[in-house]
Amino acid sequence: MNRISMGLAVAFSVLAAATHAQQLPTTSLKVLGGNQTQNMFRYIEKPFFTKELGEKSNGAITTTFGSLEELGIKGPEVLRLLRLGVFDIAEGTLSYMAGEDPRFDGLDLPGVTLDIDTQRKAADAFRPVLEKAMAEKFNAKLLTTSPIALQVFYCKGDIAGLESLKGKKVRTFNPVMADLVEAAGGSTVNLAFAEVVPAMQRGVADCAITGTSAGNTARRWEVSDRLYTLPMGWSMIFLAANMNSWQKLDPKVRDFLQKEFTELENRQWAQAKADVQDGINCNTGKQPCKDGILASPAMTLVTPSEADRATAQKILRERVLANWAKRCGDTCAKEWSDTVGKVAGVEAKPH
Repeated sequence: MNRISMGLAVAFSVLAAATHAQQLPTTSLKVLGGNQTQNMFRYIEKPFFTKELGEKSNGAITTTFGSLEELGIKGPEVLRLLRLGVFDIAEGTLSYMAGEDPRFDGLDLPGVTLDIDTQRKAADAFRPVLEKAMAEKFNAKLLTTSPIALQVFYCKGDIAGLESLKGKKVRTFNPVMADLVEAAGGSTVNLAFAEVVPAMQRGVADCAITGTSAGNTARRWEVSDRLYTLPMGWSMIFLAANMNSWQKLDPKVRDFLQKEFTELENRQWAQAKADVQDGINCNTGKQPCKDGILASPAMTLVTPSEADRATAQKILRERVLANWAKRCGDTCAKEWSDTVGKVAGVEAKPH
């Protein structure tokens, strides 16, 4: 194909996309985003809802968009608000919803997947289970899932490894994290993301489990000095739509949005992958620190020993998985073992 032909092909492609967008009916969506300090919010989510959807639809789709902080929402209530129709689309943290249904913890069991590529395979495998749970319990349509980044420990004081957690008060945000911390000898404090810094300032918590990047941009390094990188899950988030709102949309709008959300999901995973090491670099005062804040003073990096990793895996298999399977029930445990378990090479069996 010569340059003229290629140019014509590109022009017709752009024209076809523009024509499709022009045919979309005017649509307004009420959207709840996540935590505004997080890279996922700043670089991916906010531009998508406040700029990109409007541009790609030639102004047909507009949104009313706000963060959790702006709207005074802590996070665990997101699916209930979505079910009530307060929002058309909302972002939430999956494991914040585990009190409603233990299946929402299924992708955040600490230590099941140790790298983000395996986590993506696990998330894809478990997706039908989550779609069913959201539809049945919350009248919600699952649109995307992605991690924030690897979850690690931000601690005050001399933390040398897993043994050092004995007697420490540790911020967790789901039951499966709490199981591992308590088995290691720590006590747990359940706190929403925005509550962590004041809690550590007041001594309510000695350590906090948070993402490598999310903790950095939320300035956790101002209230902690050790970054202990034992893998504690991924803090999986979701975007979901109120099912009634979704079904009322014009079919052309639904098709358009579905395509855009599929592309968005890939970008979310790419951001999360980049954030794992970038967050560690930023917290420990090293370059490259691209998307975060170069901590000053820098945190001390504490890398888990082989003994730590082995102990954590033993706790995972003997306590965390067993307790979660008991809460979730036999059917749920089998669904998990046949999906996430097959990807990770583990099985969930209740005691």
